[in-house]
Amino acid sequence: MVSIRILAGIAEQDLARGIFDQVWPSSDGTQITANLLQAMVHNGTYVAGAFINGEIVAAAFAFPGLGEDKHLHLHSHMAAVKEEFRNQDIGSALKKHQKLWALENGYDEIRWTFDPLVRRNARLNLGKLGVRVYNYFPDFYGELDDALNAGDPTDRVIAQWELTKDWQPEFNGEGIETALAIVDGKPISRQCDAEKVLCYLPEDIVQLRAQDSELALQWRLALRHELQSRLDAGWQITGFTHDGAYIVSKRVV
Repeated sequence: MVSIRILAGIAEQDLARGIFDQVWPSSDGTQITANLLQAMVHNGTYVAGAFINGEIVAAAFAFPGLGEDKHLHLHSHMAAVKEEFRNQDIGSALKKHQKLWALENGYDEIRWTFDPLVRRNARLNLGKLGVRVYNYFPDFYGELDDALNAGDPTDRVIAQWELTKDWQPEFNGEGIETALAIVDGKPISRQCDAEKVLCYLPEDIVQLRAQDSELALQWRLALRHELQSRLDAGWQITGFTHDGAYIVSKRVV
């Protein structure tokens, strides 16, 4: 049974820091220092941990953000689950806890960045939470040396979770043209003039980075080619199919 609670005080916050540093080990030593996290929590930042039998297995960290539209939102910067506890809906439980905290503290929206090449992130964000996805940022964080990102451009998209609206992403890709396909494990771009297209993702980009960094980079650049120009022009990712493709739409309801 998973229990989730806000982490108060430096000792408890260090439990979250331990999760972040385990999931994203770095030569810098830590993802966020104890004094900075304590200052941010003291001034309204969200830090929570998920526990099983008294052991922390996941954590999330979010702070106030101001969008280009000047709308105040909660920016969810980090959410991590220990590897052995993944695929047990702990990540989605953390997000739901974060949603309740946000609403109680006057926010009606949570935003975050995520790597658009990671299928499990796409499934969580679109399939379970129902976010809108827009804006493509090439190499958003610059070069990172943590174990998950090292050697790969840190391209990111923005997830927008509107907490008081009931918007449902699409899941059925039948009849939609494919702009980015998978052929023998490789990305293949196809010319599409339709106002709604499919962009497929590799099965596991994290594993692929470790096994074939050149092919992983091909995927990165191919997805960037298909998404960036569309999202820059106002398109949105409006769904994710069961077989691993974004539904990217020009006309958004």
